[in-house]
Amino acid sequence: MDLDPVDNIVNYKMGFIYWNPRDSRLFVPKRERSMGYTLNFAHKMNILILLTISVMFIYTLLYLP
Repeated sequence: MDLDPVDNIVNYKMGFIYWNPRDSRLFVPKRERSMGYTLNFAHKMNILILLTISVMFIYTLLYLP
C-alpha cells in the first residue's frame, strides 16, 4: 500500500507546514481534502510566490490610503 506523500505526517514541519523536496507539486491538497490546497514549502517556486505576496502587502500598507 503506497501512501500519498501528503498523508505522511513525516512531511509536515510543526504539524501544518508541508515540506517535501521530493514532491514536484507546488500546490498540494491538504490532509483533509475538503479544506483545499496548501503550498509545498520545499518547492523552489514557493520563494517567488511568498516574496511577491509580501511585496504587494507592504506596498498596500505604504502607498494606499
